[in-house]
Amino acid sequence: MEIAVGALSGMVEALPGKLGELLQQEYELLSGARGDVAFFQDELRTMNAAVLRCEALEEPDVQTSSWIAQVRDLAFDIEDWVDLFAHRVDAGTHDATSHRFSRWIRRLTTIPDRHVIATELKELRARVVEVSELRKRYSLGPQMPSHHAPAVDPRLFAFYADSADLVGMDGPRDEVAGMVTGQGSGGLKVVSIVGMAGSGKTTLAREVYRLVNAGFTCRASVSVGRSSDVAKVLGDMLSQVDSRGRGDAGDVNQLIGRLREHLQDKRYLLMIDDLWSVQTWEIIKHCFPANNLGSRIITTTRIEAVAKAGAGDHVYKTCLLGKDDAETLFTRRAFGSVGGCPAHLKDVSAQIMKKCGGLPLAIVSVGGLLASKARTRDEFERLGLEWRTNSELQGMKQIIKLSYSDLPANLKTCLLHLSIFPENHEIEIERLARRWVAEGFINEQRGTSLEETARNYINELIGRNLIQPSQMNHDGTHRSYVLHPVIHDFIICKSMEDNFVALVHAQQQDVPPGNGTVRRLSLLNSSKHDQATAQIDGAKVSRARSITVFSHTGRTPRLNELSVLRVLDLEGCQGPLCLDGLYKLLLLRYLNLKGTDVSELPEQIGELRCLETLDVRSTKVKVLPPSIVKLEKLMHLLAGNAKLPSGITKMKSLLTLSCSNIGKSADADIIQELRNMSLKKLSIRCSLPSVTFVTDALSKVEVLELKFEEGLSEESSGVSGIEHLSGLKHMIIEFSQHDAGAAAATAAVKTTAEKVHPNCQVIIVNVDKKTNE
Repeated sequence: MEIAVGALSGMVEALPGKLGELLQQEYELLSGARGDVAFFQDELRTMNAAVLRCEALEEPDVQTSSWIAQVRDLAFDIEDWVDLFAHRVDAGTHDATSHRFSRWIRRLTTIPDRHVIATELKELRARVVEVSELRKRYSLGPQMPSHHAPAVDPRLFAFYADSADLVGMDGPRDEVAGMVTGQGSGGLKVVSIVGMAGSGKTTLAREVYRLVNAGFTCRASVSVGRSSDVAKVLGDMLSQVDSRGRGDAGDVNQLIGRLREHLQDKRYLLMIDDLWSVQTWEIIKHCFPANNLGSRIITTTRIEAVAKAGAGDHVYKTCLLGKDDAETLFTRRAFGSVGGCPAHLKDVSAQIMKKCGGLPLAIVSVGGLLASKARTRDEFERLGLEWRTNSELQGMKQIIKLSYSDLPANLKTCLLHLSIFPENHEIEIERLARRWVAEGFINEQRGTSLEETARNYINELIGRNLIQPSQMNHDGTHRSYVLHPVIHDFIICKSMEDNFVALVHAQQQDVPPGNGTVRRLSLLNSSKHDQATAQIDGAKVSRARSITVFSHTGRTPRLNELSVLRVLDLEGCQGPLCLDGLYKLLLLRYLNLKGTDVSELPEQIGELRCLETLDVRSTKVKVLPPSIVKLEKLMHLLAGNAKLPSGITKMKSLLTLSCSNIGKSADADIIQELRNMSLKKLSIRCSLPSVTFVTDALSKVEVLELKFEEGLSEESSGVSGIEHLSGLKHMIIEFSQHDAGAAAATAAVKTTAEKVHPNCQVIIVNVDKKTNE
């Protein structure tokens, strides 16, 4: 079992610095507390070195796994203690104007909290000592990374598959063959096949290789793999193109020289399978002389950046099998012939094919497994739908695991986090990026905001074919994505192995035993009987950092028991929602109530001083509490139809505002305040016939979204004053009716934009869903 410690290594690495900040601040630490904090710093630095070594272990022993679990819990608890400290003992700053009497009163009133802090520090110190002693006792630090290749390559069926048995291959084979042999320059051409694990890249490449090999005087086919033993790869290649060459002779430089010399005057065809890095390609490519003889190279990879580095625009992306081809392949593998599925197994076979999601690897693996089993419904359900406990599917799991193992630590964490979502759930990128920031998964990068970095992480996962783009924004960027069922199943296994997340389904009454300390909780399966299911015991999840609910709201734990919660995501939950105790969640950074039945927010919501995102769109909330202006860290306020309070200019960190009807005369003071804010994105739902921006208004806004819910008369001014939005880069206007007023407003906006904002992208969306740019 490979340890999923990506989040852990990042946290343990960051904690000493966080503790250092605590020491530098002028808090009135208890006697001895500064020594404890400094002790934590030193020990955590030492532990981090061992954690990083453990990160590279693909097959750790039981002792290592147990130690990592203890370090994980300890790191979480120390960070929780640090984050809560300032809230529980607000000692203030000790400047010259501090009143001695006020400080004395503050000390007196916080005695209970200080007693609790002293007890917690004592317990944490004891745990740090224990964990440190275990590391020394078991010599965990110096272990060498282990890389155990499977005894048998699970892709053998791709290497030796009979062309007559392949399904859905003719079209892709002919298209790629055309790319390889197509007319053009006689120079060297590289064609790359890219796609997710198990999508048939190797099979397709071999079929093309067989089809086009005539006319080439020199041919070779090699596989690279994650080990990237370049000398071995080049040696294998040399032994195939030169019968006199010894595959294991010489170092990399010598092998490159010998290959270049041999290929210099030949028209060669090479297949380089399973590339994993641009760096490896940059070495291998030096073997290939550009001799203008029409030589061709076919590569395969799971990573789009690797494909583009070698082939440029000559990249073919594999597709999943369609319904008919998937059914054909499955019935051949499971029953021996097309149409061979017995009537009593048709419905369960359909469920199995849906779970396979058109992925050839899954269809072949599961179908082949079922071929040798009893043809009963129970057996097909047990083996064909319950993959996580099925040891007979290890070959398939190993292929998927390679993609996970190749990820850097930060991306492993982010990928595992996706296990909180139900299968086939469409995940909005904006929602996910803000959640990752709130959970602390994103590393700071100079010149880039945390949310932009989070989006870059998502794009990298897309580029590695681990997640699949789904819906697109009007500007052509990704709006949402989905996880393939096979990937989803794999990351659930990994998450549960490492206690990364606790998943509770509707049929379960409570958190399953044996989960350890629950840090992330996901309540799944929204259905009618959810309402009758008991509420989750808050005491069992009191250390949870994030809670996501996809079921009835009645399952949500009591909020006043969740003191270290950072993320509360209830989007789309049905049923009455109790927000009692919400204001006590002092560490809460992300609160999503979108699409719930909530009708009002607590008056004390301003106490959530760490809150960064608040989403109450599509709710019954009509007015935001005045105290909301105290949320000085709030960056994204998605207010829906709720009326904004005055004083929002105090919200210094606000970057995104989504609201409605701020153009009403009663909201004149709100408009005035918006002029003085540093908003970067403004979304307005307009029931009024026009929106006007005045001089010096919103000079920082880069993205403007306007949605008119009613038709516009031809005399309406529509949208005016956009010339005053000096920072505007992107504008979307949506009209509910495609009438004369909409046409006039569109023309006016485009004319102004062309003159004043020539680089601004203007997108007009009409009710008929047609988009004009």
